[in-house]
Amino acid sequence: MAIVKMNKFTLLTFESKKQKLLREIQGLSNVEFINLQDDEFLEKYEELKSLAKDDIDLEYSKYEENLSKAKFALEFLKKYVPKKSGLKSLQEEKLTLTLDELDEKVKASKWEESYNKAKEKEAELANLDSNITKLQAEIDTLIPWQDLDVAFSEIKDLKNTSYFLGTIAKSYEDTLLEELSNAYVEIISRSSNDINLLILSNKEDSENVSEVLRGVGFSAFKTEHKDVPMKLILEFKHQIEELQSKKFFIEEEIASFEEDLKKLELAYDYFVSKVERVKVSTNFLKTKNICAIQGWIAQEDNEELKSICSNTLKNDYYIEFEDVKEDEIDDVPIKLKNGELVSAFESVTGMYSYPKYNQIDPTPLLAPFYLIFFGMMVADVGYGLLVLIGAALALKFLKLDEGKKDFAKFFLYLSFPTIFFGAIYGSFFGDIITLPTQIIDTNKDVMTIVILSLALGVIQIFFGLFIKVYSLIRIGKAKDALLDPGSWIITLLSIGGIAAVKFLKLPNILGNIFIGTAIIGAILIVIGGGREEKSTGAKIGQGLYSLYGITGYVGDLVSYTRLMALGLAGGSIAGALNLLIHTLPGVAAIVIGPILFVLFHIFNLGLSLLGAYVHTARLQYVEYFGKFYEGGGRPFKAFKVSEKYIKIKRN
Repeated sequence: MAIVKMNKFTLLTFESKKQKLLREIQGLSNVEFINLQDDEFLEKYEELKSLAKDDIDLEYSKYEENLSKAKFALEFLKKYVPKKSGLKSLQEEKLTLTLDELDEKVKASKWEESYNKAKEKEAELANLDSNITKLQAEIDTLIPWQDLDVAFSEIKDLKNTSYFLGTIAKSYEDTLLEELSNAYVEIISRSSNDINLLILSNKEDSENVSEVLRGVGFSAFKTEHKDVPMKLILEFKHQIEELQSKKFFIEEEIASFEEDLKKLELAYDYFVSKVERVKVSTNFLKTKNICAIQGWIAQEDNEELKSICSNTLKNDYYIEFEDVKEDEIDDVPIKLKNGELVSAFESVTGMYSYPKYNQIDPTPLLAPFYLIFFGMMVADVGYGLLVLIGAALALKFLKLDEGKKDFAKFFLYLSFPTIFFGAIYGSFFGDIITLPTQIIDTNKDVMTIVILSLALGVIQIFFGLFIKVYSLIRIGKAKDALLDPGSWIITLLSIGGIAAVKFLKLPNILGNIFIGTAIIGAILIVIGGGREEKSTGAKIGQGLYSLYGITGYVGDLVSYTRLMALGLAGGSIAGALNLLIHTLPGVAAIVIGPILFVLFHIFNLGLSLLGAYVHTARLQYVEYFGKFYEGGGRPFKAFKVSEKYIKIKRN
């Protein structure tokens, strides 16, 4: 239950056999390649500069093009092919294939025909949408003129009369009417700022009219249409309806392309894997005929990689495994390996930071505290049972991927301390019944819960400090272990001993002993805090300042009162909701009461789970990890096949 022991491997083989080997390694899914082409790496190992940088194969562009086709077609079809309901989709397991079976299925699937069908239908829909947009634009243009009761062609065909059709600003209306008193002016429509109008005048007056219109900023309306505006609008609307009908039938046809969608999903995973397999060559170096590959692998998988090389390359390869060197500590990717229970909490570690290779895995060290703290914060038997049943049903009946399965297990395990502390607090959906298991009354024993919360905080803080001592001694830094966490352990335990002597009225000699050890601890803090400084004055000053760290420990301890606060808050809200439901009059209590009970408690359960999740994590990250854990590692990223739509098993 710790960080998996890693090895670095160096593999040499013929360039001509590289892709065949990479295919098998990709199916293995337990190798992460080192970028030998990185400039910093080459500066470090100058003897490798004479080697050429490997590059992508000529087939790369073809695979990229095919992947783009599959991706385009998938995105298009998914808009129209009906999706399975969320629950139904989770109940169906992904299609499981070997790499060979995937190759055969994709080659036999004629997926490009499915792509062509999707592309053709996309073009048809795009054309229809374009035409609809154009027609709607024509309608929008004609709307201001819909009250014009003559055809545009009739106006244009006037022989002895000049016409002006257009728009002016509303503010010029009176000026226009006054200056064109000898012309016919008809206001067709008005908007908030403009007036749309038709002006008719004698041919001989047309120049004067034009001059007036220029003065008021007249904007002429030009159109190629001949009919009456309203008739044109109705015709265009009819055409839009016809186009939308065609669009509907095409979309209905596309909705039946479920088999095409499945073919394209296979093609997508196939070509993503192909592209990655070709791109990965940009990590390697080569001579004319030989390819040099380096990577990281778990030591327990070494024999499997050897077997893959032997079966694929026969004798045409050389492989060497090395233990991690001191100067490679920061570069090693991290794989965690824990038991069934603890592995569910690896996501908590991952959200903070993975450990470095020479550090300890904090997951087993945080899991017990996380369980206890989460249980104290939710602390309701009813809520715990709901979480337990929900998580158990999800694990039993749903086909979850590894990430979702771990998430379900995570909450399954958290349900047990929730039920446990709920039983101790006597809480079942708040206060609807009093449980016989009640030991602590949240209404009367608040101080008891505060003391329990602080006691758990003390335990976790000291546990973190002792882990730090162990971690430093483990890497040969016993002096640092004494001067850093060790000095605080001595000081804090001594302060606690002094307080115990005073409140429990123990013999004064014990108090004197604790005072002496507290002074020793404080001296060690001063020495340790200033030991990195150069001058004596700076050493003393920095050391004395380090004593101020005692306030940080006080603040950390106070943070644990959130265990009390959230536990009481959730129970109080639940009780208030129950009281509200009990106040409903007769029939309403029978009809509406159960509905409100379910809705209110689902809401409160969500709030309680979210609050507990966030605040429990916060206690781990700040108060606990701050005592011993640095992190800074990166998770292992295996070179593997794409499994977005399918699941790959070993050949």
